[in-house]
Amino acid sequence: MSAKPKAAKQQQQKTANKTFQVAVWGDDNGGKKIIKYADSGMGKTTLASMLPTPVFAGLDDGGREIRHPVTGEKLKYIPGIETFDDFRMAVQQPDLLDNYETLVVDTGNILEDWALVWMLENVLGGKENNIKVKNIEQYGWGKGYRHLYDTMRLPLADFDALIRRGKNVCILCQMNQISIANAGGEDYLCDVPKLQPKHGATPAIWGLWCEWADHVLKISNEGVVAAKDSEKAKVAKATSTGNRIIHVHAPEVYYKAKSRTIPYRFPVVSFDNPADDSIWKFLFDEAWRDIPEEGGE
Repeated sequence: MSAKPKAAKQQQQKTANKTFQVAVWGDDNGGKKIIKYADSGMGKTTLASMLPTPVFAGLDDGGREIRHPVTGEKLKYIPGIETFDDFRMAVQQPDLLDNYETLVVDTGNILEDWALVWMLENVLGGKENNIKVKNIEQYGWGKGYRHLYDTMRLPLADFDALIRRGKNVCILCQMNQISIANAGGEDYLCDVPKLQPKHGATPAIWGLWCEWADHVLKISNEGVVAAKDSEKAKVAKATSTGNRIIHVHAPEVYYKAKSRTIPYRFPVVSFDNPADDSIWKFLFDEAWRDIPEEGGE
């Protein structure tokens, strides 16, 4: 009888030495995984400044003029992040967030742009995978979009390492409107974070990131109504109450939102002024427990 290969014996020993036990899921003091998206100018960065002791990875300079709406202090950020590699090295730096509780990525769509540049530099194309391509289409057969999808999985692994250390990760994104294929009827428009949509057989990057997140929050104006001034008008005019709200769940299909901890009976949370941090009180302090259910005492 032939002896087992040495590698197989080593693998068997490693497997035998690992033991498991049952624990309460969620009692590991891990951080929260948040995606927040909206049109430009809706208060994404201002709202993020009220997260628990945040530090910003400002991939553009949009946050340089923002101040904390209560204290008036300027934001803390990580200077020197200029590339996809820079970003990942910063997130992986063990001591960088020792004195902070939350990493804010401002914005996720800029990070995706950097990921594309990194991919074109590092992922070769051609039949023999030995040709440096100039754009995503030159990979051929939609392969470039799969490469980008796989590249955008890398930061999620970096974020998960922070989550396990008890750090929160909040990713800010611009908003994009896409067409959703509907097997049960007509296709429809949907508001989503501005990340790469589905391309051929390659799933959407926005879908991948939303699946990763515990909370996907959309900021919008409350009570938007579109109506034409007259029968001859070609374009409708939109009006609203002027108040902003944060969508926590999506009872309608025309936008994406979810929360794994805030009950479904709270589909929206107020954001009626820049200092309104109700969403963070709901998320971190479970303030929703103080609100009785309808019909209760």
